Amino acid sequence: MMRLFSPRPLIGIPCVMLALCCLTGCIASQLKGKTDRPIESDLQIYTQSSIGSHLMDVFGLFPFSSPPEFESTTPEITAAFQARILQLRPFREVKILPYAVKSSSEALWYGRNEGCDLVMMPEVLYRMDGTGNLPTTLVVRVRIFDARTGKLLWDIKQKALSEPGHDIDLTWNTIAGAPAQRARELADELAYKFAEYLIEPLLKAKQEEAPSPPPAIHGQ
Repeated sequence: MMRLFSPRPLIGIPCVMLALCCLTGCIASQLKGKTDRPIESDLQIYTQSSIGSHLMDVFGLFPFSSPPEFESTTPEITAAFQARILQLRPFREVKILPYAVKSSSEALWYGRNEGCDLVMMPEVLYRMDGTGNLPTTLVVRVRIFDARTGKLLWDIKQKALSEPGHDIDLTWNTIAGAPAQRARELADELAYKFAEYLIEPLLKAKQEEAPSPPPAIHGQ
């Protein structure tokens, strides 16, 4: 008797393929949610002063200003810089000033009335957050004035960039590359680099003043 072919064993093949596609899809979604993409940052110095002359000053920090299209996202950038400056604390006292200033004369007026020796006017020049699928870019400018004289002491421009990773092309599916870092991570990177830049001369001077270890005595 001729035996008829049964299609039952073939039913499992599409199921296995579907399961593999779902699995790779899950992997892709997991990669989208987490990222370790590097952040490239740059710091340009236009004006700088000696931090050693201002260690005992009261430092006033205003919120970031920005063009209208970036206003909704500036609070997280302000928070990042506030946290890093308070953490490393390059000045005797740091005051958070909640006023949205639009000019240096306005910043100096508020700073003097708040008892600040120095005031920092930060500004967002450009921001592009590609939600992880496209490059993320953040450009800021930070100016620090002497509130007593109105002199510009520091003028710094910083830029940070993070790009997504390359996709992995599989036979049945494509695993998306690691997404770019978001703007809040870029803000924290720039904030840390800025605060580190301020205190770097102090750390270097401290290392130079540290006594050298006594020379080793041989033959004993």
